[in-house]
Amino acid sequence: MGELSLRAWTLQFVALTTLVHVVDCSLLPLETERLRASVGGYAVMNCHLDFPFGNEIPYHLQWDKDGETIFSWYSGEGEPQVADRWGGRVRRVGGHGLGGGSVNVSAVRETDAGLYRCRVTFPNRTPPARNNGTFYYLDVDGGNLIVTPPMNVTVLEGERAELECLPKSPEWVVQWYREGMPIEALPELALRSELAINGSLVLRHTISTDLGEYECRISAPDGQMQSASGFLDVQYKAKVVYSPKERFLPYGKSASLDCHFSANPPLTNLRWEKDGFLFDPYNVLGVFYSRNGSLLFNRVDESHEGLYSCTPYNSLGSEGPSAGVRVRVQRPPAIAARPQPLYLVRLGATVNLPCTVTTEPYYALPSIRWAKKDGSELPEGRYSLMEGNLTINDVQEEDRGVYICTVSNEADELAVETELLIENVPPRAPYNLTALASFESIHLSWVPGHNGVDVEYNVWYRERSESEWRTMKILSRGVTDATLVGLRSATDYELRVLSQDYIGDGLFSKPIFVRTLDPELREDESETMFAAAVTESATSTAVFIGTSGAVAGEGGPGELAVNVRLIEEGALVRWSREPSESARCTLRWYDAGEPMHRLLATVSTLQDYVLVSEVEEGASYWARVQCANAQGGAALHVPEYTRLRGVAVGSAAAALLLAALAAALCLARRRLRPHSHDKRTR
Repeated sequence: MGELSLRAWTLQFVALTTLVHVVDCSLLPLETERLRASVGGYAVMNCHLDFPFGNEIPYHLQWDKDGETIFSWYSGEGEPQVADRWGGRVRRVGGHGLGGGSVNVSAVRETDAGLYRCRVTFPNRTPPARNNGTFYYLDVDGGNLIVTPPMNVTVLEGERAELECLPKSPEWVVQWYREGMPIEALPELALRSELAINGSLVLRHTISTDLGEYECRISAPDGQMQSASGFLDVQYKAKVVYSPKERFLPYGKSASLDCHFSANPPLTNLRWEKDGFLFDPYNVLGVFYSRNGSLLFNRVDESHEGLYSCTPYNSLGSEGPSAGVRVRVQRPPAIAARPQPLYLVRLGATVNLPCTVTTEPYYALPSIRWAKKDGSELPEGRYSLMEGNLTINDVQEEDRGVYICTVSNEADELAVETELLIENVPPRAPYNLTALASFESIHLSWVPGHNGVDVEYNVWYRERSESEWRTMKILSRGVTDATLVGLRSATDYELRVLSQDYIGDGLFSKPIFVRTLDPELREDESETMFAAAVTESATSTAVFIGTSGAVAGEGGPGELAVNVRLIEEGALVRWSREPSESARCTLRWYDAGEPMHRLLATVSTLQDYVLVSEVEEGASYWARVQCANAQGGAALHVPEYTRLRGVAVGSAAAALLLAALAAALCLARRRLRPHSHDKRTR
């Protein structure tokens, strides 16, 4: 009998447990949405308001949890009614697609798990309810360490504030952080705070700067850690935080007078006084209020001078007015003597650039500053400033450019420009030409000879096999690159860049020799051409070449016969090796002007030659070739070329001579025509 009773009791317990589980899942409303939050986190529950005919009317919003009202608010009223346990943790939220009845539950606790319902009723309508109402079931991930997380706290400045954080075991370590910084690392805050026995953070005397997010971190002996955060809101009366003694406003221009205040809750009103009397902008012509309470003057005049003060207010009141601000109306600086737009000076001469201002009684002199427009420094040791005038002694070519004189006072700032040009000094030739060739075009870039502001460039180019030059003018000033198109493939070209300014033509750059790509080249030949094209952009290193012509410290067991000669396409480096050898050879191309030489390029190839297309006139080079264990070297000196301008001048002279001959022929023919006519008429 006893065994039957025990078995029956066990069956009843299992059935009851199953029934509870079924009821827990099946008794939830069909439209219930499940939410999940962790201890210390938050949960936003959306609730849309459905008004009759779409027009808002007075309504009552109520949120229940497991049948208990936790939030109640009547439209048109101020603060909602919140249950004690939920105080400071449930508040209305809106925006971002949320309905008008949505709430946010912050500082979630384990006991917050359950069924929530949003219900909206209309007191002045029959029937008072519609199909409003939303159900949520909140699942709370169990707090392994935290029992009661911190919640948002609001206090008045000077009051005591306590942020809760109760661990499951009093033996666990509790640490507090403000905005990610440990409280101990904030000395001013640490002096006014203490850690309670239950893990709470207590601030004995709050100040306005204590406002922010505080985080509680609990650590267990087994290494587990859990954290939760709460926000401390410190409210205070509106107060002025900064007030200057003097403020200068520019005469005839618009200006503003700011009131530097701090307020929490936000500002509700701001009062201005002038010379001890209420100053209402609505009654003063040309003066307005801005949204932040500042005074806006549309056009400043002498009537706006005076002693101003401001008093900010919020819902808690005001800490009082600001200290008086003496407003002075100052006219913008006036330049008495300004520099001419352009100065043309010879090398080594002295130039004086005037920039003086008119003085105004009772006001400080305006400040005067000189600077170059391109940002470069004034010539150190060769310039002087005297009462605003800039004097440059022993003028050099680098002194050319645009100079700016800036005059400023408390009211405004003025700037005048002047350009200094060096007489009879044409622009220097561009240098460091680099080219990138394709099949039918070449992209050319260069470095300007100086930072002139009015320098123009012309690109001269021709095929190496022809004598006729073609030109391309760069239309935009300041551009230091160009792309030549419509070229023939697999063709050698010579390119130069000519600089020009208002004085005339400068010098041509040194030539650069480039070969356009050949679509029919084999892979190894393309490798050789590419190696020649990247010569100028190769990384530079330094080696020492001895008097014998070999590279010091890099000798090998074998000698290699190397020959370098200058051809029309550039420098051809050849070497001899056995036809059966198939090892890759390496050419190192050096600038051999001095004992310490720069490595200009390194080329690897399977051929027994390399064409270096970029060589400069008057330069000396050293070629070193290494194939397996054999190596050798040879030198090359490139002679000077005739200056290209002679070609242009000669062409121009020839054109003038041809024009003169044509004119003489035409004149002779005209003189002969009347004589022939007379002969026919006889």
